[in-house]
Amino acid sequence: MYKHRFLTFFVFAAALFIASTTAAQEKIITQKIDPHPVVVLDFWQVHTGDLPIDKVMNDKSVKWVEETVNHEWWEKNLVKWYKKTFSIQEELAGKDVMLSVNTDPSSPVYVNGKKLFTATQGSGEGVLTANAEKGQKFTIAVRVKNYDYAGRFYHAELTGMPAGYADFFKAKSKIDINISGMPIKNWKRKLYASDDAAKADYDDSGWETINTDTDRWEGEGKHAWYRLLLNLPKEINGFPVQGRALRMSFYTDDRGVLYVNGVKKIKSTEKRFQTVITTSADLNKPLQLALKVINHGGPGSLGRVTLITEDEYRLKDDVKNTQMRIERLNRYFKSRPNPDSEVLRDVSQFMLTALKNKTIPQQLELINNKLTETEEKLKKAPAFLIPPYLQSAETSGITIMWETVYPAYGVVEYGQNGQLSEKMYEDAIPKRVHCLTLVGLNAAQKYNYRVVCGDIASPAAAFETKPGKVRPFKFVVYGDNRSVPQMHAAVARQIAEEKPDFVVNVGDVVGKGANLPAWIDEYFLPIRYYSADVPTYISIGNHEYGGYWDIRTVPPFEKYVRHPVCSVGSNEYFFSFEFANSRFIFLDPNKDEDPTGDGGNIIRPGTQQYDWLEQELIKADRENTWTFVILHEPPYSECWSGSYYDGEAPLRKYLVPLLEKHDVTIVFSGHTHDYERGLPHPPYDPKTGKGNNITYVITGGGGARLDNHKYYEWEQIDLPDHKASADNDDYDGGKYYLYNYVVVEID
Repeated sequence: MYKHRFLTFFVFAAALFIASTTAAQEKIITQKIDPHPVVVLDFWQVHTGDLPIDKVMNDKSVKWVEETVNHEWWEKNLVKWYKKTFSIQEELAGKDVMLSVNTDPSSPVYVNGKKLFTATQGSGEGVLTANAEKGQKFTIAVRVKNYDYAGRFYHAELTGMPAGYADFFKAKSKIDINISGMPIKNWKRKLYASDDAAKADYDDSGWETINTDTDRWEGEGKHAWYRLLLNLPKEINGFPVQGRALRMSFYTDDRGVLYVNGVKKIKSTEKRFQTVITTSADLNKPLQLALKVINHGGPGSLGRVTLITEDEYRLKDDVKNTQMRIERLNRYFKSRPNPDSEVLRDVSQFMLTALKNKTIPQQLELINNKLTETEEKLKKAPAFLIPPYLQSAETSGITIMWETVYPAYGVVEYGQNGQLSEKMYEDAIPKRVHCLTLVGLNAAQKYNYRVVCGDIASPAAAFETKPGKVRPFKFVVYGDNRSVPQMHAAVARQIAEEKPDFVVNVGDVVGKGANLPAWIDEYFLPIRYYSADVPTYISIGNHEYGGYWDIRTVPPFEKYVRHPVCSVGSNEYFFSFEFANSRFIFLDPNKDEDPTGDGGNIIRPGTQQYDWLEQELIKADRENTWTFVILHEPPYSECWSGSYYDGEAPLRKYLVPLLEKHDVTIVFSGHTHDYERGLPHPPYDPKTGKGNNITYVITGGGGARLDNHKYYEWEQIDLPDHKASADNDDYDGGKYYLYNYVVVEID
């Protein structure tokens, strides 16, 4: 009886859902790859040497030459001015035009002689004009100075946003509520001091006093001790200190161990860390702080140190959460082709009004209430934050994933020969991250599809199921796209033209895994040029673990990725699949199982991953013509930037003998930001490491800043045309280091 009642309710609910979906489809809007018109600004007038801005605007000398963007220069302190004059074209007329510029290092951007914003490597945006008029003229000037490493003007573009967006952007920019704490700048420092410096009564009277703003010391693999007797103030930013918990945050290069009154408080594996230094502050009892900074590579330093009350710190989280909600609303307006202009104006005006309140809690309460009201309205008109992308193709099915800005229902419409006659619905629970697996498909068949959420649909796309037998195929391998999404997008557009069967990324798809927006901006949005049509697979890199080293799992990776976990002992981090006559084996050297505690990059005998790999290689010997192994860190590398690197010694010791034993076809890696390829020189000698039966390839030029120096000459792998120089860190020149991807065709 109860079963029948449940069944009746379920059918009724499903009928309602289908009916509402059908009704919504009468007014379906397609959200294109670029929801709003974009104009890329490629060609600029460039002047080498500094000038005042008024001179820049008026100078017409022959020293200005035309260049495209994305040229790098290494001369320290050299300034380059970029200037471009243009008129508003028809496609931007009537729009609120946004200007985006990306440079490294950060650089001021001027429009018609006035500074508009500061550009950085990953961001830089401002309102060029609201309600643009066709033919309206502008002159943009960007001053880029190479302070230390290299200078580069990466990218510039205009985006035509709907009327009212300029006001929203300006209001959003003002929600910069400052929860800063109190900087602690003056510390005593001694290089290479003994660990007795951790003791509370240690005598540091002879130590040097430094300022954290300018602190910098050389010594790779060395350490420095910093000490401070902290006298507590009565209040910090208006928050009382007596009896309150106090928290301190640090930026160290590269790692830190903190002691308070001789007791260890925290040992950090990250450059940025924070901890509570006392749960009940006593103004009459100063705190003796001792910090050991351990430098792994390049210069060492103690950067920004901040003291903050727990009361203010908790408010900081509230501010951060509010800013995240505002940014999600911003992403909605950027994603939705025609967002409601009344909502844009309403929320913009309200935020500006709320900021007139005196206290931060009042401001936050008003803004959050308005955001809740606005979000409820916008859920009825969804938008794709991450467009549909393909995962884990099989002979009889495939997985399709996407993310909407706000929770929504979804349906995949699919079929063959241009038809979308079949539908697969999600369950009736609104969600942001969506995942549907189509089943019952035929092998080696092409299917058309689109995703519909409410009144929004993805562009028409197509996929092909895995072949059930041997046939020619093509795949692409690349990686290290992190940090500069504009460059990654340029690489992704070229990969799309290759029309591969699938794409493999060798890792470091984001700059820091714990930075959730980076997964969208640095990886998923750039790959939208191919990810709706071909499945993607990731060999997870060390940067994905950034912020997650202590737990050795990466929640966003598990949230956004569905790998084919089909062999006993595998998981999302190390896995394999077959395609035609080939086996693809993905490894994760960062999944530390080393019982000695030596750290990552070790896949040694006796670990789960090693034992699983051995069985996979045995199966490959028996069943496959070609075997490809993909892992982020390379066993062999010739290049790096700023310090010596020749690959991973633990991988050469433990992993290479196993791979060579089974004559793996190609080992693909990244980590090094260049392109290197070796050739087999058999036979391999496991005792000496000489010779090799494998082609080793590094393809780490997917968008991140390229490496610049060759340190070692391996027989297994090579960056040709110039010799290694291990005794200095001078750059070799840009001609050897280019963005790249690898195409493999098997006939």
